Amino acid sequence: MFESNGTSKVTDDLRSLLYQVERYLRLEAVDKLTVVTTCMILAAVTFAIATSAIFFLSTGLVKTLTLATENEMVSYYIVGGGLVLIIILFYLLRKPLVENNMVRVLSKSLLEGQSLTNSLAAKADKAEKIHKLAESLAKELDDYEEEGGKEA
Repeated sequence: MFESNGTSKVTDDLRSLLYQVERYLRLEAVDKLTVVTTCMILAAVTFAIATSAIFFLSTGLVKTLTLATENEMVSYYIVGGGLVLIIILFYLLRKPLVENNMVRVLSKSLLEGQSLTNSLAAKADKAEKIHKLAESLAKELDDYEEEGGKEA
């Protein structure tokens, strides 16, 4: 009878632990997906606005260069060449400008913070401290009652 009760307690504890782990993992997944989705939306909006800004600034630069060169076609080639040079420069500097920063942000988001093992260990430590405190209080109460309820 005792073994079956002990086994059922262990099974219940294991189910409870697995349920808590599952909930924790779901919450972590939702948190990470929220961060990634927010970054993607922000990047898309920024890209759209930046594209529009570059278009209008380029058109204005072409009109300004047309006044200086007196040839609109040459102005378009100058602005287009400048944009191609910026693209080439950005491609050459992609690692220090983009990749390193993305790796830093993603690793900070994913690797920092309390891990599942640490949080479960902290909960176990807290439960153990509460258990020891309860035992200590029960022992003090027993000692107090054995002395007849008189203070020492």
